[in-house]
Amino acid sequence: MKISTNWLKDFVTLAPPLERIAEKLTLAGLEVKRIEPRPEWKDTVFEVEITTNRPDWLSHLGVAREIHAIENTGLKLPSVETVPDRLPPSGWKLDLKEAEGCPYYTACLLEGVQNGPTPDGMQNRLAACGLRSINLVVDITNYVLLETGQPLHAFDADLVRGREVIVRRAKSQEVLAALDGKRYELSSGDLVIADHDRAIALAGVMGGQETEVSVRTRNLLLESAFFDPRWVRKTSIRVGLSSESSYRFERRVDPEGVDFGRERAVTLFRELAGVRRVSHVLKAGRKPTPSKLKIHLSLAEVEKILGVAMKPHQVHSVLARLGLEPRNENPENWVVTIPSYRADLERSVDLVEEVARVSGYDKIPETLPERPPVEVHPSPIRDLEERTRDFLAGAGFFETVTSSLINPVSFERAGFELKDTVRIHNPIHEELTLLRPSFLASLAEVLAGNERAGERSAAIFEIASLYRRKSKTEAPEEEKSLGLLASGERRTGWKGPHRNLDYYDLKGVLESYFEILGIKGSAFSPQPFSFLEGSARICVGKEAVGFLGVVAPSVTSEWDLRGRAAFAEISLARLVRLLPSEKKFEALPRFPAAERDLSLVVAEGLQIGEILEEIKRLGRGQVRNVELFDLFRGGRVPKGQKGVAFRMTYQSLERTLLSEEVQLLHETVAREVSEKFGASFQNIK
Repeated sequence: MKISTNWLKDFVTLAPPLERIAEKLTLAGLEVKRIEPRPEWKDTVFEVEITTNRPDWLSHLGVAREIHAIENTGLKLPSVETVPDRLPPSGWKLDLKEAEGCPYYTACLLEGVQNGPTPDGMQNRLAACGLRSINLVVDITNYVLLETGQPLHAFDADLVRGREVIVRRAKSQEVLAALDGKRYELSSGDLVIADHDRAIALAGVMGGQETEVSVRTRNLLLESAFFDPRWVRKTSIRVGLSSESSYRFERRVDPEGVDFGRERAVTLFRELAGVRRVSHVLKAGRKPTPSKLKIHLSLAEVEKILGVAMKPHQVHSVLARLGLEPRNENPENWVVTIPSYRADLERSVDLVEEVARVSGYDKIPETLPERPPVEVHPSPIRDLEERTRDFLAGAGFFETVTSSLINPVSFERAGFELKDTVRIHNPIHEELTLLRPSFLASLAEVLAGNERAGERSAAIFEIASLYRRKSKTEAPEEEKSLGLLASGERRTGWKGPHRNLDYYDLKGVLESYFEILGIKGSAFSPQPFSFLEGSARICVGKEAVGFLGVVAPSVTSEWDLRGRAAFAEISLARLVRLLPSEKKFEALPRFPAAERDLSLVVAEGLQIGEILEEIKRLGRGQVRNVELFDLFRGGRVPKGQKGVAFRMTYQSLERTLLSEEVQLLHETVAREVSEKFGASFQNIK
C-alpha cells in the first residue's frame, strides 16, 4: 500500500527527516518497504506492508494514528460537516433482506451534483497512491476510502429502478455487468445490492455498469455499509474479482467508520461538487459493535512479560496515545476500553505488546532468562543414530530425508502386502495416504531421481520411523529404523576393473557396521521377501533385526531404475537392546601369525556362515580370522555341490605357535568340519 506523506501532514506533524519516521514505523511493526520521492507532485510516498491483523492501517488516518502514538505528537481528524435540516428522500425505500451478510447498511441521496473536474491536489494524492482520476464523484469516494479506510459506492440515483434499494442474496444464475467491463454469473451464496428489477452491485466488491456514475449524473445515491468479511472474501474468490473495497471489507472495516466515512464524503461533495440538497440517511440493521471491550492491565504484568521496569505514567501515556481509554483503578492498575477500530486487541497480553511496540523494542535490554540447569538424560537410541550416521558417511553413503507418507498403489504394485499398514484418514494429498512400513519406496524414488540427473552410482541411507499395525484393534507401532540402498558401479581404482554393486557389497558394509558397534554373533539367514531376490534375514543371536537382498524387478520397473540395487533395512529400536553394555579393550597381537588354506566340497544349500562359525569354534581362540577367498561350481565339483576355499589365520596372544602345533590344530579343524557338514577334501585346482 502506498501512503502520501503530504496527505499524512493533514492529520499529524512529520518532524524531518522522513527516513527517521519510516524507521520508527518499521520498528513498531508497520514496515516501510520503500521511500519514493515524487517531485512532480511535491510529495514523498511510503510503500508500506500491512499485516493481516491490522486493517486499521489501510488508510492514511490509520497510519497517522500510528505516527501520533510513536512520535507523541498531535492528531487532527478530517473535517466533517453535520447538517441538521436534511429532508427525507422522497419515495425511496431500503430493504435489508440478508442481515448476516450485511449487518448495517446506510445510504443517502445527493441532488444537484456537478460532476466537474477533480481538483489537482486531489488528483495528485490519488496518483501518489496508485489510483488514476476518473471523474469527480468516483474520485471523492476513492479519496475517502484511502483517507478513512471506509469503502463507499455511488450509484446514479436516476438509474436505480423503483427508487428501491434491496440488500439480498443473488438469484441462481443471475448476471451482473460489473464496472470492469466483465459479466459475472452469480450464485445464491453471493450478496448483492439490487433495485426493484435487478442486481446493481456485488456487495463489498464492485458496482454494476447499469447504475454507473458518468459526467451526466446529477443525482447520487451514496452507499456506506458494513459487510461481513467472510461473505465478501468467499464471493471475491469465487468470481475471481478483487478491488480496493473488497481488500478492506475482507479484513474487516471499522463499524464506527461507516457513518464517519459517509459524512466525510458528503462534506467533500458539498465543498467540491456543489450539491444542492442532501437527504436524511436511510439506515437498516445495526452496527456489529458490542458493548465496548474492557481489559484489565497491571503494571506488574507489563514488567513481568517485558522483563524491564516501567513507570506507571509511561504505560498510561502509551495506551492513551494509541486511542485506547485507560482508566486508573489505582496508580498501577488500569481498565482499558478498546475502540472499535482495534479489534485485534482482546487480552491483556495484547496491551503489553502495544506498550513494548510503541515504547520501542530496542529499549528492552537483551537478557537471558533465569532457569535451573537442565539434567540431560542419556538416550541410547539417539547415540546409536549418531554412531550409525558417522559410520555410513565414512563408508561412502549419503543420508536422505524423505516423507513418511507414500502412495499405496505404487507400493502394492512393487510387491508389498498392505494388510498390516497404517492408513491416513485425512491425507494432505489424495495419493499420499499410507504411512510407510518400509524405506524401499522412499529410497527407490531418491535413487531414480539421481539416475535421471546422470548419476551412475549411488549409496544412500535414511534413519526415520516405520509404521506397522499388529491388529485392527491395537494402536499402530512406530519403530526407529535404518534403510540402505546401493546401486551402480563399484570403482576399484584406475588399475582395477569396475563392477556393479551387489548383495555382498552391502552385506560387507553391515558386517563392518556390527563390528564397529561391538556386536558379535550376527548372521544372515536365507529368507524370501516378495520385493527382494536372494534375500536374507539379519539376526543377532536369536533375534531378527532386519533383512537384506537385491531389489526385485517389480520394484525396479515401478520406479524406473536403470540397474539392480541392493537394499537392507534394520530396526535400530531392536538393535539398541543388543548393544554390549561394556567395551572391552583388545591388545594388538605381539606374536606372529600363521596362515593355512582349507578347500572343501559341500552341499549347494549349506550356508558359508555356518562353516565360518564352526571353524572359529573349533579353533579354541587361536583362529584369529577366517576368510572365504574362493567359490566355484562345475568342473570336477559334482552337481548339487559347490567348492569353497577358506584362508585361516592362526595366532596366539600369549606366545609364538610352533609350526607343528598349527598343523595339528588345522588338521583337527578340517577333519571335524568335514564330519559335521559331510564335506570332502578334494584337489579342486
